[in-house]
Amino acid sequence: MPQIFEIFTMDSGSKKKRIHLSYRCIVLLVLLFVVCNLATGLLVYYNSVDSPKRDTQIVQLETETSTATSPKETTNPSTDRIDVQAKPKRSVRLPKSVTPSAYRLSIVPFIYENFTFEGDISIDVNVNEATSNITLHINELTIDEGSVKVLQDSREISVSHLVYDKALQFFIINFPEPLKQGNYSVSMQFAGVLNNVLQGFYRSSYPGQNGTRWIAATQFQPTDARRAFPCFDEPALKATFEVAIGRPNNMSSISNMPRIRSHPFDGDVNYTWDFFERSVPMSTYLVAFLVSDFESRSVGNFSVWARKSAIDQTAYSLEVGPIILKYYEKFFDIPFPLAKIDLVALPDFSAGAMENWGLITFRESNLLYDEVVSSLTNKQSIAIVVAHELAHQWFGNLVTPSWWTDLWLNEGFASYLEYIGTDAARPDLKVLDQFVVQENQVVFSLDALKSSHPISIEVNDPEEINDIFDRISYGKGSTIIRMMDHFLSTPVFQKGLTNFLNEKMYQSAQQDDLWESLTEVARSEGIFDNTMSVKIVMDTWTLQTGFPVVFVSRKEGRLSVRQEKFSLNGSSDKEKALWWIPLTYANRTNERSEIWLRGIEKMSIEDETKPSEWLLVNLNQSGYYRVNYDDANWALLTEQLNRNHTIFDPKNRAQIIDDALNLASAGYLNYSIAMNVTKYLANEKDFVPWKAAFKGLDYMHEMFMRSEHFDKFKDYMLRLILPLYNELGFRDSPKDPPLVSYLRNEILPRVCRLSYKSCIYNSSILFDNWRASPNPDVNNPIAPNMKVFVYCSAIRMGGEDEWNFAWERYLNTNVGTERETILAALACTEEVWLLNRFLSRAVTEGSGIRKQDAPSVLTAVGGNVIGQGLTYRFMTNNFAKIKKYMGSSFISLNGIIRLISQHFNTRQDAVDLSKFAAKENLTSRPISQAIEQAWVNVDWMDRNFATIVSWLKNN
Repeated sequence: MPQIFEIFTMDSGSKKKRIHLSYRCIVLLVLLFVVCNLATGLLVYYNSVDSPKRDTQIVQLETETSTATSPKETTNPSTDRIDVQAKPKRSVRLPKSVTPSAYRLSIVPFIYENFTFEGDISIDVNVNEATSNITLHINELTIDEGSVKVLQDSREISVSHLVYDKALQFFIINFPEPLKQGNYSVSMQFAGVLNNVLQGFYRSSYPGQNGTRWIAATQFQPTDARRAFPCFDEPALKATFEVAIGRPNNMSSISNMPRIRSHPFDGDVNYTWDFFERSVPMSTYLVAFLVSDFESRSVGNFSVWARKSAIDQTAYSLEVGPIILKYYEKFFDIPFPLAKIDLVALPDFSAGAMENWGLITFRESNLLYDEVVSSLTNKQSIAIVVAHELAHQWFGNLVTPSWWTDLWLNEGFASYLEYIGTDAARPDLKVLDQFVVQENQVVFSLDALKSSHPISIEVNDPEEINDIFDRISYGKGSTIIRMMDHFLSTPVFQKGLTNFLNEKMYQSAQQDDLWESLTEVARSEGIFDNTMSVKIVMDTWTLQTGFPVVFVSRKEGRLSVRQEKFSLNGSSDKEKALWWIPLTYANRTNERSEIWLRGIEKMSIEDETKPSEWLLVNLNQSGYYRVNYDDANWALLTEQLNRNHTIFDPKNRAQIIDDALNLASAGYLNYSIAMNVTKYLANEKDFVPWKAAFKGLDYMHEMFMRSEHFDKFKDYMLRLILPLYNELGFRDSPKDPPLVSYLRNEILPRVCRLSYKSCIYNSSILFDNWRASPNPDVNNPIAPNMKVFVYCSAIRMGGEDEWNFAWERYLNTNVGTERETILAALACTEEVWLLNRFLSRAVTEGSGIRKQDAPSVLTAVGGNVIGQGLTYRFMTNNFAKIKKYMGSSFISLNGIIRLISQHFNTRQDAVDLSKFAAKENLTSRPISQAIEQAWVNVDWMDRNFATIVSWLKNN
């Protein structure tokens, strides 16, 4: 629980004196005594609830705000308390007058006692300019005020008073005289609670042979190191860390650096201190430690940790991890800077994974793989997540963004490099071909909203920072970096990255620093002349919201190109924005060209393509833009797709379909043209184009599903996919290439969702065979690659018996990937009461659903056509309870609301959502995006529904 700090003066005491008091003065003193007694009673009460083990003298601060650099103070004449008055729009940034250089941290969690922890911290700081205070971060920590000391050359500096600004999470040490420039050390003792909201230093558990086993783990990004120890919790404020961890003798501890020695506690034979090497300079959010009874498997200096019962599931991560790590050393031309690296599978984890330097933490489903139980999709996902976090060891850890404004530098680069690293370890997965449908096309839909945001965006408070851990920072970031890799050329791109990392090693940087390094190499290699720079190009992509649509038309031997900002309202929205666009194009004879649209609206160039030949722009969809052609070229492309679609690369087939459906959706293109493009899919057999097609067609499915014309859409979809359904069948083979297996996983669930009897029957038979097996927790006849849609289809068409059977398997499984698969399938039922029970269990302690999985349940049920309104009402009616239960995390409640409302398409839906947001005072970006998307859907129904119905009737 939050702990409150005293504001007090540091007095040395005084000699006893005899004092003569008037009657009036005595009355005042009696009143003061009564007030103090009441305050003491409240203090005892508050400190008795969930209080840490250390006894501290804390007085509640009435106002929760102050100013760090120059607090406005008023003294209450009847007490020693200083009331700090709030100022509006104050900066949440720490003062620049003091910076840390080294931390010495000792911390011990009392895991099997009262879920608290205690610690001592000593921080070497540099006072860069005269200052009257030293300001650190704390959140929900109790400070032993008597332990706070500031030293310079072993000389103790007098402290006048301490301030805890709860709103800004500042702990301010004030001095009677300003500190001069120089080196100082700050030390104090602190205590806190091992919370259960998966933030800071938290507790987690799992079932063991002798009952529940507990662990203490950390998750600090972006602003939660301050929950574990007092610190300067900003990414640019790097320092070294010497960590000592106290742990029970029957457990072990690990941290960022190797352990160098251990020795028993003084006075407690049940505990041991583990001491770790001093770290390299790093940001506070990358500090990590774990106290557990986990086991590990190792290859050289590379180790994977997990529960004892799951340790055999570490083999795959231990296989691909070292390969990817070695590849990155070659890619960056910089050796991995630490002596070891640990990967840890945690039973409870709010994020998917976290790149702590030398100690990377994961959800179990993102690290552990069971050859018998897990699917090929799980295998690819694990490799990608491992590759993502290992890429951060250089890009994010070695060089860190100066502030969260440039979070995208961390996440965008890791999200692009994860594909390159995975391809190096598992080229058979063909992940580079999948990039356009997994990243590029997915982020378009979010970035088209007016409530989107630039990649590089100013953020202040922790909630704003959490909100930008989104598809824009990750997906758009990775897409424009891929575009940059293409227009610079990979050798220039790699050399520029290496120069940047070497120049800024162990420091922080801004995006302009990277642009300078890349520009220098691009000019030296002749890619750019002196008039061009990476900054000129990339600022148009990082500092503006949205993306362009490029209009291409041909007439009389000229190619006309024009750009405008893509809008979901089509050309009726005339918001001005211009980009530097690398245009690549080819014709039927495979002649390829490249040209820049240099931040201007339009241009005209010579075109040697014959009017009867098609023209294709944005080869391999390497650029982050959509392309709209004149009607004649759309007809030529459509004709070519129907005649021989394989002449186009699968990535470009995916691009043509995605652009056509989305341009039509936004009003740029007649829907009949877009739907004509989809006809060729009856002959398509490649995963990538189908994945792109389903993105647009699934949206139409959701819009039509509640209408009287759904049968027409259903009939058309079955005509497209039944040929491939019949060819792929229900038999998964280990000999199938990965993309064939992935394609089956796209086709079969949609055929079942369209209520095709053969699909439902086959799914039900497989599921019934599983139910009939003598030991279903061990013997599962359903192939791992087919579980997702077989489970879902059988549970949707079944009843309580099927649901309860799956629930039992969920509770009993020891494999994280299987647990996630079953959890998603449980949301497929059409029994309203089962969905309600499922929602209730998701936010109930001890129900069997881990807190980390509660958001997944809510979004999965919300994705069910029957569960959509159900989930929305459940959240709106229980919002306060759910918010308290889940706490804040990367997947915030605001983000969940956006996901479950993304297919609202009536005016009443949109109005209700707006009213709920107003009632709960929800003003975050995800909520704005949810409301905007609802109105976009309403507008889509008004503009397009009748047109599509007419086309479906004729086709």
